[in-house]
Amino acid sequence: MPCVENILAAVEIQKLIFLDTAERVASTLRPYWSEATGDHANVVQAIPNMLEIVPRGTSKGDGVKMLLQHLGVSAEEVMAIGDGENDVEMLELASLGVALSNGSEKAKAVADVIGASNDEDGVADAIYRYVF
Repeated sequence: MPCVENILAAVEIQKLIFLDTAERVASTLRPYWSEATGDHANVVQAIPNMLEIVPRGTSKGDGVKMLLQHLGVSAEEVMAIGDGENDVEMLELASLGVALSNGSEKAKAVADVIGASNDEDGVADAIYRYVF
């Protein structure tokens, strides 16, 4: 089986996704891949049973920054809504970051506001509450 260094050096990887039980992701996959990738990639979880590995400097926050630059819009004019660890940078960037109440602890920790859960139409509620 090829080693991690060979896999990372062979091609330009945009994203690797691993699916397993939440317990195995937390106890086995995440620790292994966090150490194995070192400074070459970011290891994040959108949901408990999924591990994502993306190139360093790749995040939803970076994507939003690029879009804002293209549109000539300031982050002060942006509200972001998220629920996963992969939303953290985007929530931090926006002038109003809304984490859904059933989201990850990391997302809730950086959000300005904790909104309703996605089961309670949290995204729609945040838009009506803070935009309209």
